[in-house]
Amino acid sequence: MRPEPVPLESENEIQILAALSDLMGTSMPFEQVIATAMRFTSAMMGAEGSSLLLVNRREGNLSFYIALGEKAEQLKNITLAQGEGIAGFVAQSGLPIVVSDVRRELRFSRRVDQVTGFETRSIACVPLRVREELKGVIEVVSKRIGAFSDKDLDVLTAIAGPVAVMIENARLIDEVKGLHDKLEKAGRLKAEFLATMTHELRTPINIVIGNLDILLGGFVGELNDRQKESLKTALRNSGEALNLVSSLLDLSRIEAGQFVIRMEEFRLEDVWTELEMLFRLGLSGKNVELSWEIQAPLPALQTDKIKVKEILSNIVFNAVKFTDRGRIQVSTAPVRGGDEVEVVVQDTGVGIPSEFLPFIFEPFRQAEGSFTRSHGGVGLGLSIAKRLLNLLHGRVEVESEVGKGSTFRITIPTKYSA
Repeated sequence: MRPEPVPLESENEIQILAALSDLMGTSMPFEQVIATAMRFTSAMMGAEGSSLLLVNRREGNLSFYIALGEKAEQLKNITLAQGEGIAGFVAQSGLPIVVSDVRRELRFSRRVDQVTGFETRSIACVPLRVREELKGVIEVVSKRIGAFSDKDLDVLTAIAGPVAVMIENARLIDEVKGLHDKLEKAGRLKAEFLATMTHELRTPINIVIGNLDILLGGFVGELNDRQKESLKTALRNSGEALNLVSSLLDLSRIEAGQFVIRMEEFRLEDVWTELEMLFRLGLSGKNVELSWEIQAPLPALQTDKIKVKEILSNIVFNAVKFTDRGRIQVSTAPVRGGDEVEVVVQDTGVGIPSEFLPFIFEPFRQAEGSFTRSHGGVGLGLSIAKRLLNLLHGRVEVESEVGKGSTFRITIPTKYSA
């Protein structure tokens, strides 16, 4: 039977969860978020090493996914058999455990110490669960006898929940990417399947967001400040999940030929007004100046407003994501005698290496390297913008230099014609 959750009372637990909540709100890759949380927890507990081990679904063994400490590199090549050692016991039983002296514990396996040369004397280990399904374990180790207490076990348990959720979310995203790659040759059938799947995924996510709003609104009882912060983190992450699913749905509909052009007359200035607040929210906390400039009077557009809005949103949000300081300047003007409008988005962000420019508009593709990985995302925004521009007979060009920024030039016909 799963033990009842213990209310958080320790100041250490609160500090760790607050730090983890802040990290989850950043654009750091989830592996870095988990490693940082584990490093912070280990330091607070006085541990000399910590590890996150994942369960192999088929074989039931454990492999080191994240290892921190003096022997971390050697641990990455070690696999624990099903039930082996303290970690294996926790993975099988689902019970957290503290071992004050491993030399008095028959379940302790000396094999890892023999390989690494580390002399373990005490261990604390807790399971990682998502909806009652065991994903792995987190353990901390020390060379000192009695280094950990039951209170330290509560600290580890406190971070295990959000860490397990992050791991499961990453797995689901990888499965969606893999599914897209495997079905690459299936053409329209693939696109229709993904469109249906992502449409169905939006419903439960919207229900989660709705319920979080109800809880935050205090409609089912008063919340303390810590509960409100946790719910706000959940709401923010649910919103990001909804954006990802919506992007997948858009991409799938385009590939399946399910998009319809809906003509209407509108002004580009009004589209910018509707989007500007969202851009500024995305820049909150950054030292970035955002400006919009009309270089000459613009004609009214007669095309699909929703698609133009999404094109502009994806291109500018790309600049918002990869610009941490400086400016983002959006300027527009009529070209070709007023038959087209050109929107130029210039930023002072990280820039794109020239060798990656040819495929930045492909789905699930981003430039490699720490300067792009650290900003997160799965590489759908630019792909969707390019495909929507193709539908409207528009064009996009990009110039970029690493460390100096990028310039995207979008051209859209003033009047759509089939």
